Amino acid sequence: MSEDKKLLRRELVALRRAMSENVRKELDERIYNNLAENGRVRSCGTFLVYASSPDEVDTRRFINALLAGGKTVAVPKCTGKDMAFLTVKSLGSLTRSSFGVDEPTDGTEITEFRDTVCVVPGLRFDRNGYRLGWGGGFYDRFLARYSGYSVGICYECCCGDVPADTYDVPVDAVITENGIFPEKPML
Repeated sequence: MSEDKKLLRRELVALRRAMSENVRKELDERIYNNLAENGRVRSCGTFLVYASSPDEVDTRRFINALLAGGKTVAVPKCTGKDMAFLTVKSLGSLTRSSFGVDEPTDGTEITEFRDTVCVVPGLRFDRNGYRLGWGGGFYDRFLARYSGYSVGICYECCCGDVPADTYDVPVDAVITENGIFPEKPML
């Protein structure tokens, strides 16, 4: 891992942690609304969504709303260097992993991606959809074989240039509190 990426990760985590709780809640609300109102997102039946940690844009409200609306929701589970998405019935069924993230202990693995949206975490996204993640490469490996619609969510203040490598895979769109970019056309 390059020193530039390590330094940038530390700066972005510090920036997020410096936000007041009220500011974070307001920004999370606006991101949630932009995500929930996106036509491409609304039209899908299955959602692959990470269970957010306190240092990430909140996804837990989105997961609860999807489940209440009868949508299929799957949360990532990491094993070795691989990541699979397993269906969940509630956030209460998740347990803390050795990585410090909440994961499902069981569920059906989603392997058909035709009618799916994958909500991708990132510390930073650029205007082309490239991301700086936490450094494990799990999402890059997953996105390399993923054929559905991928959406990154991020605070606008954290968007900017991303040092991309050849193995990095951009998301189809990035949603912030201010809107969506680069919004690729529906196929």
